[in-house]
Amino acid sequence: MDQWGEKWKVTGSYFFNQSDNLTQQQTEREYFDSSLPGMTYSEYQESSMKNWNHRFNMKLDYQISNRTSLQFRPTLSFQNNDSHGLLQGLNLLNGMSDNETETATLGENDAYNVGADLILRHRFLKEGRTLSLMLSGKMSNTDGNTYTDYLNTLYSADGLSETDSYSQWKQTLNRQYTLRSNLSYTERLTDYMQLQLGYKLSYTDSENDRKTYKKSAVSDLYDQLDESLSNEYQSGYLTQAGSVGLRYRAGKFNAMLGVDAQWADLRGDMVYPQADNLSHRYFSILPSFTMRYSLDRTNSLQLRYRSKSSAPSVTSLQNVIDNSNPLFLSAGNPALDQQLSHTTNLRYLRTTKSGHTFIAMVGATIQQDYVADSTFVAKEDMELTPSVTLSKGAQFTRPVNMDGYYSLQSMLTYGFPIDFIRSNINLSLSANYANVPTIFDGIESKTRELNLIPKIIIGSNISNNLDFTASYSAGINKMFSSLDTATGSDYVTHTASAKLGWTFFWGLTFRSTFDYIGYTGLDTGTEDYFLWNLSLGKKFLKNNAAEIRVEAFDVLKQNQAFTHSIGSNYYDYINSNVLKPYAMISFVYTIR
Repeated sequence: MDQWGEKWKVTGSYFFNQSDNLTQQQTEREYFDSSLPGMTYSEYQESSMKNWNHRFNMKLDYQISNRTSLQFRPTLSFQNNDSHGLLQGLNLLNGMSDNETETATLGENDAYNVGADLILRHRFLKEGRTLSLMLSGKMSNTDGNTYTDYLNTLYSADGLSETDSYSQWKQTLNRQYTLRSNLSYTERLTDYMQLQLGYKLSYTDSENDRKTYKKSAVSDLYDQLDESLSNEYQSGYLTQAGSVGLRYRAGKFNAMLGVDAQWADLRGDMVYPQADNLSHRYFSILPSFTMRYSLDRTNSLQLRYRSKSSAPSVTSLQNVIDNSNPLFLSAGNPALDQQLSHTTNLRYLRTTKSGHTFIAMVGATIQQDYVADSTFVAKEDMELTPSVTLSKGAQFTRPVNMDGYYSLQSMLTYGFPIDFIRSNINLSLSANYANVPTIFDGIESKTRELNLIPKIIIGSNISNNLDFTASYSAGINKMFSSLDTATGSDYVTHTASAKLGWTFFWGLTFRSTFDYIGYTGLDTGTEDYFLWNLSLGKKFLKNNAAEIRVEAFDVLKQNQAFTHSIGSNYYDYINSNVLKPYAMISFVYTIR
């Protein structure tokens, strides 16, 4: 930060990074019996990506007077990446190969983002009367080229196979312009009540141009435009909202009640391959409420509720087929409507002078016109366009609006000190439940997921030179479909950790972290493993502000990367590559 005279403060930064990553990932997918009995999917992906990032940020603060200030924050970023990718996917029916695909991809992308925020604030002579204005603008551009070679194989019941190979060049250009403004005015009505008035205006203009060219067998050039995989789409989303809010504060009670009246206009124009357009207009009443009540010095209660709307993305609206994986084709839906969500949570907090803390929280989210997946499986080869065929056993997915989405969250936490070992113990239990609507082969269902996470943490700070932390948590997961509650995915993840930090003779430091990760109920070949990291260092300079240390990661050579995720009608087991054991020398300087 730099001070320019008495009224200007300037802060600026520049960030650059270059990365070269290799990602290898194996996915095993199982479907709910109610969706695809006997069907499984196996996929191997390998991706090599080189990425360059430049980012500039600046903040200028100008104190016009003791009551008026102006802030300007410009940003600028550039990104470039080159990638090589391989995908091998196989559908199996009752353990037998049904169809498979192999794609090899070479891609390059260039992108930039330019933006700026301007904020003007003014406090009037009358206490509680303020005026603020925010203006924001952003422009982004992404230009990409992707070359892909495809090899698809279809197996028949008698064991014979038929292959098809081709190559494509995809050229994409995405532009987006966003303008936002927010005018806010506050007025003190009484000693306990304040009025807030606001007006918001936002406009987003997006352009998405995707062209696909086939490789000529004669000239070996990508000179044949595939209209069925090409599309030019433009969309505009204009929102205006007027808001009224009342803030009340008296003693132990603090509340804020607000409501937004929002008008939204969503416009979409398809320019290519044929002209078409759509227009949606929405009117929404979006209330919000926040309340905090302090029963006494140790007990408080807080209630929050908010509602918001969101428009579908350009990609979701663009009616062009994505054939990145020929076994799972997808396209957008120009008829999508905006989503409305309502979120509320209630929290109780108790703290005592003796160090005891208790927190209880419950929450819920409901979404109207939720953007869900509608998927069907080809029972035989289907021609979607003159150049795109959905092979037997392959899937086609399109987003649709559905009601019925909701999620529930809850948490209990209790912490207390143990003086004889100078430690604190924290016990917690969280529970989350989600109900996600979906359509599969024309049948509506709900995919449901339940998570329970009990956890215990013992943390100590015996002295400035010695501290430790030990913890254990279990992630209990259950996933199933509303059409078939008997089958699904049930498993438990166990995580135990121990950390030690010790500064001993002559400023020498020793640190150790030891983790155990184990699984119960998974039949995927995943093994339990231990992860052990160590470091040895030396502190020096005044007040031990500097430290140089040698760090070793994954000493036992057992590190793994496993995740489990759920989709609209399936659940995935995903194993990825990880960094091998390595050592690093680091220098740390602490500014106090």
